[in-house]
Amino acid sequence: MDVTVYFATNREILAEDPPRLGAGYNAIGPYGLRYGKAEVTAPAERGRNRFGDGYRLKRAALYPERLPLAEEGAGAPRLLGSSALLDELRTRLKETGADLLVLIHGFASTFESTMERAAQLKLLYGTRDRPLEVVAFSWPSNGRAFGLKAREGVRLQYFDDRMDAEGSAAAMARAFHRLVDFVRDLSEAESCGRALHLVAHSMGNYALRHALQQILRDAPRGRLPRLFENIFLMAADEDDDALNDPAKLAHLPELAHAVHVYMARNDRALVISDTTKANPDRLGATGPRTLSDLPRKITLVDCTEVSDTPGLDAHLRHQYYRTRPEVVDHVRAVLSGLPPDRIEPRIYVPASRAFRLEPYRRR
Repeated sequence: MDVTVYFATNREILAEDPPRLGAGYNAIGPYGLRYGKAEVTAPAERGRNRFGDGYRLKRAALYPERLPLAEEGAGAPRLLGSSALLDELRTRLKETGADLLVLIHGFASTFESTMERAAQLKLLYGTRDRPLEVVAFSWPSNGRAFGLKAREGVRLQYFDDRMDAEGSAAAMARAFHRLVDFVRDLSEAESCGRALHLVAHSMGNYALRHALQQILRDAPRGRLPRLFENIFLMAADEDDDALNDPAKLAHLPELAHAVHVYMARNDRALVISDTTKANPDRLGATGPRTLSDLPRKITLVDCTEVSDTPGLDAHLRHQYYRTRPEVVDHVRAVLSGLPPDRIEPRIYVPASRAFRLEPYRRR
């Protein structure tokens, strides 16, 4: 089956039709944005196949864009790709009654793999009663991590992606403001019963930090709109004090009714980030540095016992947010509106203020 997802990107456009997107910034700069949609072929069978990597980008299309030059005058025709995307999205939300999920990908992601992940989350996190439409923000990670044999090459690749994530802050903030306008323009009938959610994975949380700081600089009197119902920080490659530090993610809960931090102490990708890149302890491994001043709307979910995943990630335990049914079912329960203390199976650990997920028993 084919799955439709949408995207915003500040990647360089190497070709328009069919689109080919590179690992650099948009030609006008890191703040430049293009919008489009993609069709992804998903595994035919349901069940465990949906948790694997059998998703393939089939085609993508950029929405036409024309911004008048200054010398053309105010009356020159103007064509915005964002308007085309949001108009189509408004129609789809009305037809399907779906919620909207925004995805920010992590380190070593290509445009193609980002679209495939977006389609996977649309199928895995959505249900018949509460379907999803997904919009992914694709920042210019260059998609190379596995296969780099030299440790120094991995280090350079990591820091290159990290700089690109930080440099994408203005583009992400622009897309955020466009989304705010879209939500505000929805009629009561169009918005009734629908929710907006955000998922950031791995280094996408670092990109989110810098986007949030740009949004704060743009916000009148520093006030943020409560745009999201749920924000999911998945295996966050971000400092463990990020949710305590106003210069990082401390203001993030102002954007949502609830923030969910999914973490695993045995996430080897984050251990590598910690030990070889000289980063502080990672939020997605150890959780927040301090718990005493953590807002109550932040929920911690310990995935240590359900982080083992198949394929290339078998020894990194970093992709559990999309490959472990225990985690996917937990996210589905959150999206359905269940409060954290009513989601089974889980064990509450008071010392870490976290809900611990346990593996399903093999049948």
